[in-house]
Amino acid sequence: MSEEQDDDGVDPGSAREAEVASPEPSRPPRSREYDVARASNGFPRFAKDFPRDPELDRLVVAYARGDYRTVRDGAPALAKKTEDDAVKRAAELLRARIEPDPAARVLFALAAALLAFLAIWWITHDGLEKDAPPAPKPKVEFVK
Repeated sequence: MSEEQDDDGVDPGSAREAEVASPEPSRPPRSREYDVARASNGFPRFAKDFPRDPELDRLVVAYARGDYRTVRDGAPALAKKTEDDAVKRAAELLRARIEPDPAARVLFALAAALLAFLAIWWITHDGLEKDAPPAPKPKVEFVK
């Protein structure tokens, strides 16, 4: 092995030339806040493969913190102004994830209707008696 080669048998000069010849596309660096949120347990699993975009990263961090108002306002705006289709789809997915499940809406409406029905039934059949005598006063005994 020659002195110019590394322990791997690769010439350091040729490795540097290869890096210069094929530069990677420049991506904005992730913020420290994003890295901390990604390492936490509250980070959304579906967002791990989102493309790099500073505005999208800010929205993902807001989602992980539970700040859904920021996501509700920022995701549609980002989807409208971005040119990147991957960022647009990611913003739309992030916005869709804060919407309640349609089945939950139906179940909530059914529960409210059942509560109203039972309250009306009780009032018309058993509750709120008009001619009932007043409850007797309790007797008080004094012990010496």
